[in-house]
Amino acid sequence: MRLGVGEGLRDGDAGMPHEAAGPARHTNALSGAVQGHSVQAATIHGGVFIGADAARRSRSVPRQLPQAPRHFTDRTDNLAALDHLLEPAAPSLAVVTGPAGVGKTSLALRWLHKHRDNWPDGQLYVDLRGHLSEDPVSPSTVLSQFLRALGVSTGEIPAELAEQAALYRTVIADQRIAVLCDNALSAAQVRPLRPASEAAVCLVTSRWHLSSLLLDGAALVPLAPLDTDSAVELLGQIAGQDRIAGDRMAARNMVTAGGCFPLSVAVGAALLLTRPEWTLASVAARLTAIHSAGPDEEVSMNASLDHSYAALPEAAASLYRRLGLHPGTVLSKQVAQAVAATAPAVDDVDGCLAALVDANLLTAPDPERFRFHDVIHQHARGRAESDETGEQRLESVQRIIDSYLSCANAADQVLYPQRRRPPVEYAYAVSAHPDFPDGAAALAWFDRERENLLAAQRLAAQSGIDGATWQLADAMWALFIYLRYHDDWISTHELGVAGAARCGHRLAESRMRTGLGIALRDAGRPGDALRAFTAALALRREIGDRRGEGLVLHNIGITHRRMGDWDTARSVLKSALSVREESGDSRGVARVHGTLGEVDSLVGQHESALAHLTRAREALSNTQDPYEALTERLLGEAHLRSGDLRAAHTHLAAALEVLRHTGEVFETGAIHEAFGVLAEREHDTASARTHYARAEAVYTRLSAGRDAHRIAKRLRHLDSAIGE
Repeated sequence: MRLGVGEGLRDGDAGMPHEAAGPARHTNALSGAVQGHSVQAATIHGGVFIGADAARRSRSVPRQLPQAPRHFTDRTDNLAALDHLLEPAAPSLAVVTGPAGVGKTSLALRWLHKHRDNWPDGQLYVDLRGHLSEDPVSPSTVLSQFLRALGVSTGEIPAELAEQAALYRTVIADQRIAVLCDNALSAAQVRPLRPASEAAVCLVTSRWHLSSLLLDGAALVPLAPLDTDSAVELLGQIAGQDRIAGDRMAARNMVTAGGCFPLSVAVGAALLLTRPEWTLASVAARLTAIHSAGPDEEVSMNASLDHSYAALPEAAASLYRRLGLHPGTVLSKQVAQAVAATAPAVDDVDGCLAALVDANLLTAPDPERFRFHDVIHQHARGRAESDETGEQRLESVQRIIDSYLSCANAADQVLYPQRRRPPVEYAYAVSAHPDFPDGAAALAWFDRERENLLAAQRLAAQSGIDGATWQLADAMWALFIYLRYHDDWISTHELGVAGAARCGHRLAESRMRTGLGIALRDAGRPGDALRAFTAALALRREIGDRRGEGLVLHNIGITHRRMGDWDTARSVLKSALSVREESGDSRGVARVHGTLGEVDSLVGQHESALAHLTRAREALSNTQDPYEALTERLLGEAHLRSGDLRAAHTHLAAALEVLRHTGEVFETGAIHEAFGVLAEREHDTASARTHYARAEAVYTRLSAGRDAHRIAKRLRHLDSAIGE
């Protein structure tokens, strides 16, 4: 079970339920042989295996595509080129390529929405962030997101990229599905995301041709700026035909000055809308003057953006350039409010955000979230570099980081109130964080903001804000425990180790190394995990943290158990027990007794197992501790293994009684599963079916897919036994 920095997974024989990480007030237990990883989450994230047919998935159909562009013109030839993908034997992959701001994403969305009925099994979308100023998203991260959206629970998603890709191909085999990979950097980023099904289609947008994909049979759809007439038509769609009807020549000059790029046309149109006193001719003249100084794409785009920026009210302009320092292109209103605190002129954040949306410098996917086009984001960042002092920029960066740190800590505390945390240090006073009414809301926030949290941590590391670097990794603990982004889990804790070491915080470094070890172990790298734990153990001993030393030893013991080295596991666990006793960590002592008891039970040392588990039970009895019900269940399972079915029933019933007071949801499922095994031993098929059904319902509710799948197998076994 994982609480605190983490206690790892419990492995054992295949005859008992499983323990894995659980949410606040949801104690999870795992015993039984596990191939791969097991996790339970507070809410369903996608679908899970349910029912008697484990191959049948119950899930909602993913509809992830952003809205189709409201204003669109021309592109007839490009749309026709994409239409060829619908023909029999046509390639199922197309690369829409062209410079920034030319409308690649708009074209792809226009076409996909037009033909959305062709893909009734779902549409998947990802922004791969292949911009030069961004860290591109890894294929492994995307596959984890896609698999969850397709109904695969977190516990079923492998850690390795090749295994993830194979599972992805299996899940969508023969499905009519569309995938949009936006802003790709390389072919290697895209290949694992390409569906294998002939009924599926994958569109890729990129500033590069990704020529090696053409060797894979991809169709290339190059995109150029609009012709002048089409650009004028787009200008009229956005600004209003009446606004441009009186001076068509000025309209042509205006769009030509912006290179006829759809993005620059949209920004220019916003100028006409928000500055009715400006004539079309005056805007065109200003843009033409700047364009003549350097008529290339970058200058054309920046000319339009510079004029939009200059037309902003002072407060909105101040917020615009400070938001340019945000590490990602999507941000929440709360982050905008935090950034606004650096600018005294910004006294109406909502009004400033509305002004930026009106100017087409931001879009608003929903009232609480805002998005930059990557070109505009780079422009805003450039204005911050030129118009803000170094101190002002650093303050904005620190407030951005503090905002994410505050929210992440709040979400983590909702999911894990029992976890011991060091005091959080902020550079500035933080505003109120979102109100998370329950674990489901906290986990949803974590998943939605994951990319921003990762980017904020990288920004902290790059800016030399070492304290926030490790604190952000620590605050993301629940995110990784529940959603298993192994690459991110490992990378954040590696950054955390480095940040803690640079600021000389030995306790924080040991905490980061312990978390890194758990991440590595969960990713199937027990050898690397042991090295991380060994380094953490040395630090704990160096600073005299005996309580932490006991925790690390406990994790080392669990790791050896995961490796099947029972003797070493038992030896290390006994050392952990001694240290935890000496440090006065009574709860930790009880937990180690529970682990030792389970290990002894799994290897058939029933007398010793019962002694350890009884010690754990006595220490936790009537404490309302989540481990109390777990310990009662482990005692029940131990008696079940030893053949004492009456005692097994007594302890399993006691575990359920404890849950009436503590309400540990996952543990309820684990107890019913154990009751099902007990009923089978007693040849009570009807009772076994009832308990398994209750366990399956709990596992399904908590997105514990591997556990629900295991129960489905037990139910099928019962069906086949009856058939015989």
